[in-house]
Amino acid sequence: MARVPDINFVVNKSQRLEALFEAHYRDLATYARRRGLVAADADDLTANVFVVAWRRIDDVPNGEEALMWLYGVAFNELRNFRRTTRRRTRLVARLASTAAMPAPEDPTDFSANSIRAALDALSSGDKEIVLLASGEGLSASQLGTVLGCSELAARTRLHRSRARLADLLGIDTTLQRPRRAGHEVHVWSEVKEIPQ
Repeated sequence: MARVPDINFVVNKSQRLEALFEAHYRDLATYARRRGLVAADADDLTANVFVVAWRRIDDVPNGEEALMWLYGVAFNELRNFRRTTRRRTRLVARLASTAAMPAPEDPTDFSANSIRAALDALSSGDKEIVLLASGEGLSASQLGTVLGCSELAARTRLHRSRARLADLLGIDTTLQRPRRAGHEVHVWSEVKEIPQ
């Protein structure tokens, strides 16, 4: 069965926080403003101190020690506030510098001219099969009929023709990613290196 909190404890807790608030709010607000916080930030910091005091009301000492305890909480809250502000400032600076940088070229963004030049560099047979598959949308079996070969042979020829075109465009067909100088991944050599 769930334990019902003692109503007197809750009332006493609430009354204790009210007494702390009335006695020390001004001191804590002044503390925050003297640390250079603008009014809204000083109010937020002071409110956070009292949130901590509410959660830890049993830890708050009595008398003059209560203010010292609250100052300790305010000091920690101020450090957190300044750390957050520094992070935010650094992030804004990084975002501003990133926004000022030109966008990197998309290596997969090929112009019609580069594709046309790559197609023209292919042999006439390779060019024809790529155009039939891509331009006319023919399937492997339809390509086989047009080329006078089996579906498997047409599929193989199409694969080889596309690989040659990809090579001319600088696409690494093993990963379907554009090649970058010095960053080619040789999948087959890596597979051989995996222990069995």
